[in-house]
Amino acid sequence: MCFSRSSGGVGFKRSSQVRWNDHLSWDRLADSLLFTGFSVPLLDYLMKTLVLDQWCGINVKSSPLALYSFMALANGIYLLTHNIFRGLPRGTGTGNFFRSILSIPIALVFNTLIGLGLGFFQVPGIDDILQKWAAIISKAASDTMAGVIEGLADRFHNMRLRQREIKQKFSDLFAIYSKLALLFPETEELSILENPEALFHSKNSEVRDLTIMIVINCLDLLYFFMFLPRARQVMADMVMHLSFEETHIFSLSQNLLTQEQHISRLFVDGILGRNFSRTLSFYLTSHTVYLSALAEDMNPKKKG
Repeated sequence: MCFSRSSGGVGFKRSSQVRWNDHLSWDRLADSLLFTGFSVPLLDYLMKTLVLDQWCGINVKSSPLALYSFMALANGIYLLTHNIFRGLPRGTGTGNFFRSILSIPIALVFNTLIGLGLGFFQVPGIDDILQKWAAIISKAASDTMAGVIEGLADRFHNMRLRQREIKQKFSDLFAIYSKLALLFPETEELSILENPEALFHSKNSEVRDLTIMIVINCLDLLYFFMFLPRARQVMADMVMHLSFEETHIFSLSQNLLTQEQHISRLFVDGILGRNFSRTLSFYLTSHTVYLSALAEDMNPKKKG
């Protein structure tokens, strides 16, 4: 549902319009669970028990560093192999290999913390328990590192997308406003949007059309802000770098969203086709929240 066309690290904070699973890739999750299932006997029985413990005498008690290092190496090779088998990009497979290697210190930390926890509760046979859990600890460490790396990668990817999309919207908004300003040569430029009623009821059809285009642009920004990952953060940063005149124009243009009667009429008249009920409901319930959040994000600049 976008008013024009548009494309998670979502972060810990998200809009109330975004559910926790809206940016979750179920295909990737299913594939990960499938191939993780194959890795369990590889790491637990073949690598940990047969190769390391029985053949080499390496276990949690004798050398936890060597144990988790070899298990991480085996897991990295396995990840690289099945990534290539699945046809994933070469960089993805290479990244998964090295994140397994980077997970070694995390596995050691997990091993130590679990050992301390078991010792605190005076559980007998701690070394035997840790040896049984070694594959799980190694996988947990690898997945923790993967979460950090992929989360950061998703964050930067989303930030780049939002910067491109919102920058384009800002550019479109100021270009439309410039055209509108040319139709009011005798009016102070920064005050043109201060009387929305006059714009919507103007006898000049070009004024009305440009006003509608500004509204559509604002609705797009509303959608970005409420639904797309990192949009609020990027928009706040871009607004902070606008000039005083641009900030004033941007603020007044967004306040056009308060014209519920006129904008609702645009929906009814078919601005988005016949199936507009959900979109109209979204606008009516969200624009006040959006404007309030936008004012909060712009407040530091006003203070400055």
